[in-house]
Amino acid sequence: PPDVAGPPPESEVLPSGLASKLLLRPTCALSRSLSLASEECTAARPRPYDKVQIDYTGWQASGRMFDSSRLDKRVVRVNSVMPGWTEGLQLMAPGEKRRFWIPASLAFGDSESDPIRPAGPLVFDVELYSVERQPRPPDDLTAPPPDAAFTASGLAYKVLKAGAGERRPLRSSNVTALYNGWSSNGDLIMSTSFGAQASFVLQDVPIEGFVEGVQLMQEGETRRFWIPAQLAFGQKPEG
Repeated sequence: PPDVAGPPPESEVLPSGLASKLLLRPTCALSRSLSLASEECTAARPRPYDKVQIDYTGWQASGRMFDSSRLDKRVVRVNSVMPGWTEGLQLMAPGEKRRFWIPASLAFGDSESDPIRPAGPLVFDVELYSVERQPRPPDDLTAPPPDAAFTASGLAYKVLKAGAGERRPLRSSNVTALYNGWSSNGDLIMSTSFGAQASFVLQDVPIEGFVEGVQLMQEGETRRFWIPAQLAFGQKPEG
């Protein structure tokens, strides 16, 4: 772009130093008479833990293009990318295209370490196609809180809502449950809100911590479980 070396005077600059310029208006405000700050546009913007479908191209301030989806739409979680993207994507609504000038502090820093992760300020054109809403991860996602209880196996849990039922399932029971499951980095890995099976034979679930935990529950109860690797899918292999 002709303004790749720095943001033009008409760009919007946030306190963080991120600058942006609107290139295409979003679907919620196609007409210039419609405000980008409308309730419809505000509601359409992604949250940090949502996934978005985008196209993008990135340049260094010298004008060298170093990365591009090349119209091959990518899906990313908003808070799993560089800080400048995380902040910038939350400004956008579906159909919108923006140019971002991202300072090094919100990109890959000032030290060159990888050709596809260049140092210094970067410029990106990003077009947002759609937002895939995700359940909000719990604040205590990465570790059980002090008031959590533990089983002998190392499974941690906390009762969020007491159940009124008297029965607890066995490993061989057929159960019906609503659930969301996240990895420690915030990725949603299983959810009945997104097509995961709600009725199943408990012992058929390939996560031993899930099988153990559900057997502790009464009908109508809601619990949060923190499942150690040895009761889930094991440790991530090195390399």
